[in-house]
Amino acid sequence: MITEYLDKNKTRSLYEEAFDDPKAFVDYYYLDKCLDNRMIVSLEDGEVISMLHLNPYYINLCGKVVKSYYVVAVATKEGRRHEGQMSAVFREAFELMKEERVPFIYLMPVDESIYSWMGFEKICDFITERIRDFVEIRKRYDVFCMRDEDYIRRMNKEEALRAEDSGEVLPDSPIIMAKITDLDSFCEAAGYSFDSDEDALKWLKSKRIYISEEV
Repeated sequence: MITEYLDKNKTRSLYEEAFDDPKAFVDYYYLDKCLDNRMIVSLEDGEVISMLHLNPYYINLCGKVVKSYYVVAVATKEGRRHEGQMSAVFREAFELMKEERVPFIYLMPVDESIYSWMGFEKICDFITERIRDFVEIRKRYDVFCMRDEDYIRRMNKEEALRAEDSGEVLPDSPIIMAKITDLDSFCEAAGYSFDSDEDALKWLKSKRIYISEEV
């Protein structure tokens, strides 16, 4: 069964199986980031076989603020891979995003080829040195994540974890890929009429994009 899953702590064992993040980071992720995120899973007899997490962000898209999701924690149990489990989970996520008129979603891949066939394309490099001055970000970039009290609190916690060498384990040369999930709402936000997802992504890639959020 492919479903949006509310018993979030029951996904932790799969997270720990799939990723090498330090325990302190995983504790922070499940105690804090999971308070407001969403999880789409493949469930069999009460066991989570495959999953992805949708972590919410509001994105300034060239002056228009839109809701988006950072796709993280993409994982399938060892021994159940190459069965199409993850494809089914992503299809459910794409359908939800279309229904909710979310213009685009994005992720940080370990390998671009894992996601490119689903319509994800590289839009920028991930910026490893986070800019704390939000006024500077607004001046220098066209596309970036908005900040509120929760964002700033989490940013401070994540920086403290990195200082303790307990931050999330990132790829060697991290990049950000995005996928258009509702072309009509993307066109509306951008103020242009694009003929295809590819055209919309080409326009997005031409902008100055700042993504420095780990999860």
